Amino acid sequence: MDDIKKAAAQFEILDYSPIGQFVLRKDNIVVFWNRCLETWSGISRDQIVGTDLITHFPHLGSDKYAESIRKVFHTSLPIVFSSQLNEYFIPSPLPGEKFRIQNTFITRIPAQKEGEYYAFFAIQDETNVMAALESNKRALSQLKEEIEVRKQAEEQLVQLARYDNVTGLANRTLLREGLLRALAKTRRNQKTFALLFLDLDHFKDINDTMGHDVGDSLLKSVADRLKGRVRENDLVARMGGDEFAILIDDCNPDGAAHVSQDILETLAPFHKLDNNEVFVSCSIGIAMCPDAGEDPESICKSADTAMYLAKKMGRNNYQFYSQELHEQTMQRIHLENDLRHALDQNEFTIFYQPKVDMNANVVGMEALIRWQHTKLGMISPDKFIPMAEKTGIISPISEWVLHTACMQIREWKNNHYLSRDATLAVNVSLRQLKQESFWDTLQKILSETELDPRYLELELTESSIMDNPQATIVLLEKIHQLGARIAIDDFGSGYSSLNYLKRLPIDTIKIDMPFVQGIGKDHNDEEIIKAIITLAKSLGLQTVAEGVETKEQVSFLHEHKCDYMQGFYFCRPMPAEVATHVLKEILSEDKLEESQHSITN
Repeated sequence: MDDIKKAAAQFEILDYSPIGQFVLRKDNIVVFWNRCLETWSGISRDQIVGTDLITHFPHLGSDKYAESIRKVFHTSLPIVFSSQLNEYFIPSPLPGEKFRIQNTFITRIPAQKEGEYYAFFAIQDETNVMAALESNKRALSQLKEEIEVRKQAEEQLVQLARYDNVTGLANRTLLREGLLRALAKTRRNQKTFALLFLDLDHFKDINDTMGHDVGDSLLKSVADRLKGRVRENDLVARMGGDEFAILIDDCNPDGAAHVSQDILETLAPFHKLDNNEVFVSCSIGIAMCPDAGEDPESICKSADTAMYLAKKMGRNNYQFYSQELHEQTMQRIHLENDLRHALDQNEFTIFYQPKVDMNANVVGMEALIRWQHTKLGMISPDKFIPMAEKTGIISPISEWVLHTACMQIREWKNNHYLSRDATLAVNVSLRQLKQESFWDTLQKILSETELDPRYLELELTESSIMDNPQATIVLLEKIHQLGARIAIDDFGSGYSSLNYLKRLPIDTIKIDMPFVQGIGKDHNDEEIIKAIITLAKSLGLQTVAEGVETKEQVSFLHEHKCDYMQGFYFCRPMPAEVATHVLKEILSEDKLEESQHSITN
């Protein structure tokens, strides 16, 4: 019955006709019965649709009518039962026990299923045959137009469901169908195929600077170039945004690499978009199938994983998915899930590393977070901090670090374990700087821990400052006015505009560890260190050398008047309780020296 309702929907226009009309299926089941016939016959649509016409009008089952009705399904020629010979084809009672005299016109019309037909009946009241033919000709024309409109609408829906509306390429749905066919074919002939995932490098910058219209034009241009570099039986799809996919049939790894290199070279020349010349490259991930997965979803994940490896390798290159890569990815996913719960489960701890002056006196501490994983043991920040920044978990973690470290430095200050001017250094991430709530969070923590802001030093990387220098300057000025100190961490590892550097309210420049490691080994590293120290002094800033590990490095830094040092040569990072013990010992030694000095004098 659902099929009949679906089929009847296309005939609803017949309800507006003054002529009695109905549609019959090949097995004599009534598919549609218009309102005019409801009035004439006294039989409602609910009563007759879906039932056998003969049960309502037994005389139509006679040879006189039945054979003619059957023939109409096999010929395009219409059949007419005139009122003169067939007065009551569909008996329609009138007052006074009379019946409506009718001409009946029958022809076939296409059914929804290809190659099948319905019988279309049109019944004209008290008119001659020619008038009935003309009237029904108009009705049929209207009906054909309605069917054509519905077909066009269905085709448009199919187009929208399976093709991308910007580039005209296949979309995810059609790609999935292609992958299913490729997998079935591979199982039959044991051949391999490849799925390539492409992501345009820095596409967001083009959208942001040149507008979305130019971005869409670039996507179309890329789509045209991709289609021009593959075979007819290969499938190019747009996955959404600036991501594309190419399904390459009957392909081995060498062939996939050749196609990928060809694509990189094809996209390299500029794209002429109206008055703009736009350059774009891409990162490509290759999944060889069926090794990369046994279903479309797992194959797409494999290609996506390989694509992100290509980005990690510097972009504008291609990388293959491998089992080793899969295992690394799964480990990363599990670690990321564990990281989300680490703060609640008290798995984080803070280590402290002293900062010393040229006389090896402790002048400050840097707070360094560590993750004590319940199964994997101690995990260093370089493994989980980038993951925390990417997922957004970095904000609550950083807030916890700042609060915990401020509590610790206040305790050391109250017990006089640190000198009066000693500071606590805490790293601040780019995501924290971008948060509107950072300023309020900082003030709240200083208030809760009752720490004087002048004992706090916030460390920011060059890249975080230069990401949005104007806004950063405003925020740093507020922090500076509060009394806290500001340091640029890993100086020299990025690119800083000297114009901004002189305007930034900073106190300290920390020389990046790779330069310090080059002392005595690389003349260029030594020259860079000397230049940084000179630059800092000209701007009235202090310098701290990170990663000091040898006596030779200490001598060089001392000779060139670096203000402070930090590294394994003096002390490794320590848990709070160990750091407290070390500070107590230093304090005891200092008191002993003072006592001996006073006795001598």
